[in-house]
Amino acid sequence: MKAAGATWIQFDEPTLVLDLDSHQLAAFSAAYTELESALSGLNVLIETYFADIPAESYKTLTSLNSVTAYGFDLIRGAKTLDLIKSAGFPSGKYLFAGVVDGRNIWADDLAASLTTLESLEAIVGKDKLVVSTSCSLMHTAVDLVNETKLDSDIKSGLAFADQKVLEVN
Repeated sequence: MKAAGATWIQFDEPTLVLDLDSHQLAAFSAAYTELESALSGLNVLIETYFADIPAESYKTLTSLNSVTAYGFDLIRGAKTLDLIKSAGFPSGKYLFAGVVDGRNIWADDLAASLTTLESLEAIVGKDKLVVSTSCSLMHTAVDLVNETKLDSDIKSGLAFADQKVLEVN
């Protein structure tokens, strides 16, 4: 990937939201330690989603040297937000804040997302905070433009994948 010009690589690690035992967390750390030399020169983003990340998994994840950024589902991971606030966040790392829901068709509450982002900015810093979706947008329909028969009042409250990208922007 580096030879092809990639500068970022993303690993999805949804199992980190499970209650993993110390053996499983050690295996996770060992795997990323093994990958460190191959990942050298790349920005590495690890994404979790669909639930809160437990404190031990958060501690393990944020201690990895080869990782540049962490992405968290802050829609279904409200306790993850509290964990970031209480446990802190690694200095110099990026936080991909999943504030736009990637699992439903409803428009985002932009004011609520902005409030969350402002609280995170104080912890992470504006230059290290990235607005993101809570998970991949593969769980939503593609574009509202194709919905020509929906009542306009209903349609105004919806956001499919294309609209969610605009919400992130």
